[in-house]
Amino acid sequence: MLSITILLGLMNLASAAPYVATNYTNTTLPGRYLPANVTGQTFFNGSCTPETMTIRKEWRSLTHDEKMAFIDAELCAMALPNITDWPGSTTRFDDFQAAHQQGTNTTYGDIIHYTAQFLPWHRLQLHVHETMLKTECNYTGTMPWWDEAIDAASGNFFQSDMWSDTYFGGNGNGTSHLNGTNGQNCVTTGAFANRTEHIGPLEQTTDYCFAREFNQTKGLMWGARANIDACYEFGSADFEAFSECMAFAPHIAGHRATGGIMTDVDASPGDPVFYLHHAYLDRLYWQWQQVSAADRMFAISGNTTVTEPADGWEEMTLDYELSMFGVGESVRMEEVMNIQGGYLCYAFEY
Repeated sequence: MLSITILLGLMNLASAAPYVATNYTNTTLPGRYLPANVTGQTFFNGSCTPETMTIRKEWRSLTHDEKMAFIDAELCAMALPNITDWPGSTTRFDDFQAAHQQGTNTTYGDIIHYTAQFLPWHRLQLHVHETMLKTECNYTGTMPWWDEAIDAASGNFFQSDMWSDTYFGGNGNGTSHLNGTNGQNCVTTGAFANRTEHIGPLEQTTDYCFAREFNQTKGLMWGARANIDACYEFGSADFEAFSECMAFAPHIAGHRATGGIMTDVDASPGDPVFYLHHAYLDRLYWQWQQVSAADRMFAISGNTTVTEPADGWEEMTLDYELSMFGVGESVRMEEVMNIQGGYLCYAFEY
């Protein structure tokens, strides 16, 4: 088990049915990263078919209209009333932030970071969030993702137009205090400008401004492809090793580089960029699974909490129930291991 002190310091923030492997047309764009031994396989199982499978696209592959549809859907969620009773939650968007805060709550021992369910839990969170956007905000697209590796390789971690005033907005503005709320580096550009957060910092519920504090150095360092390759190598035959590696550099990159609320391990879903960052991590996880699907598709190991319970560590199994803390249905771990297994049904464009 990795050191709790190191982890928190760095963040500050049953056999399955056989699958059928086929191929689909894989879009390969110059400079975009795909391991040599992953060739766009699909693993249909159950109700997921080529006709029902959706494709998650990298942000830059979306048309302007597709980008605006996603932005508008998130704005819709920010305008809908909350359905949970979690402290601080006032909207449907807040509900997901509050659920993440509850999952990170050290009272429970933090069950969604640096545990066996880190990658599967966030995979489910993305699915539930996307489903909410579709069913409650009439969104017809899929969850986009942010290819951080190509930005790290470019020398400008923030080169994507996602940071433009038209879309997610850019860096915080230094020391402004908005609407009488606490905070600094408040975001005053883009579709989500001048928002007031109610959840966080950490386990608190306090009103403060939505903030970012860009850090190129951390983005270029932690987001480098070499770190991804290291995780693929380090976790070549072991899920727990792969998951722990992913929780460091690849995970830290988007959070620490974006800064502001994205560095808050509890409240980071307050920045909509959170979802593109974790969709990118889900893609890296799926690539690792595809390399040796017979061994990795349903591989799971490790502890269920960061801190050791009084009655000792509990080893993760595929029967473990992933809780969404009221924002969506809870499901067994096994249901989210194959993203084309029926409960989930999507692929990545590359």
